[in-house]
Amino acid sequence: MRLFNLDSGIMRSLSKFTDCICLSLLFLVSCIPVFTIGTAMTATYYTVHKVLRHDRGYLFRDYIAAFRDNFKQTVVVWLIALVIGGVLGFDLYVMNDYGRTENIFAVFSVLFVVGSGVWFSWISYLFPYMARFENTKKQSMKNAILMVILHLPMTALMLLIALTCGLVMYMVPFLIFILPAVYVWIQSFILERIFRKYMSEEDRKAEDEKYRENNLE
Repeated sequence: MRLFNLDSGIMRSLSKFTDCICLSLLFLVSCIPVFTIGTAMTATYYTVHKVLRHDRGYLFRDYIAAFRDNFKQTVVVWLIALVIGGVLGFDLYVMNDYGRTENIFAVFSVLFVVGSGVWFSWISYLFPYMARFENTKKQSMKNAILMVILHLPMTALMLLIALTCGLVMYMVPFLIFILPAVYVWIQSFILERIFRKYMSEEDRKAEDEKYRENNLE
């Protein structure tokens, strides 16, 4: 029956659904040591872009390869980002506690909420950027924050999507086993439009040619 043909729409959708579960599990397991979260984010974005979106390569093999290749670079960057996020989180906790009695501290709480949003937006660009571009750690961090500022509408959209996914997982906890990959997949459609603006003409043509060859296969 054509329904169960491997190239049928239903079978392809089922395959993508399974891939999202497998990739989400890989991501969650990779995050357990905490200091590897940045590397896991990088490897997940790379795998989503290459395997899930463009059907090139193999999910497990490409994830492990991307994790291994980006480990040294991303661990350092993530630890820096983690310290910054930890400071913001601690300050927000303190300001919220004091804000119950003093209005001035409530104002500071709002500022730290905004700062936390900027931090999350920064890492949302940073690790996908490191998955797609070769650069120094310092330059990658700088370029990511510039993208947050230069593409504010898209930044706000990604924040909204992230908040929605977080709310959905809070309401339906078991979706944590699929939503990480789904979120990155949705995020990639936004980021790739931005990243193309910073690619050289040669790189854009080479990438387009790869996708054309893959679609013809």
